[in-house]
Amino acid sequence: MVEPDLPDKVVALLVSSDYARLVGRTMSERLDYLVDIASLHTREELLRRLDLGAVLVRRVERWLGFHGRRLRRPNETIDMAMCGLEFRKRRIRRSRPGARRRRLNPKVVPKEPG
Repeated sequence: MVEPDLPDKVVALLVSSDYARLVGRTMSERLDYLVDIASLHTREELLRRLDLGAVLVRRVERWLGFHGRRLRRPNETIDMAMCGLEFRKRRIRRSRPGARRRRLNPKVVPKEPG
């Protein structure tokens, strides 16, 4: 089966959407997680907020289905939808041990100079 593609117009609208800002800061991050960004939208949001026609919305749904995903349901909150997204899982796995904050030992008092 040939992978369905999205028109450039749809990709541009998705990566500039409000939800895209939640997923990535840079355009390359947003493009990497385009499936996640698309799955955060509801059908109604694509029709009304992004002003896509029914044919393009169906194309997005088919594209998401190919990737094993779906649009967010109207009764799902954005928080619920974001919990299982791939971009979150990848960031958690990528975190470096040295990047974590070190806990301060409250019993150790810093030495005063002099």
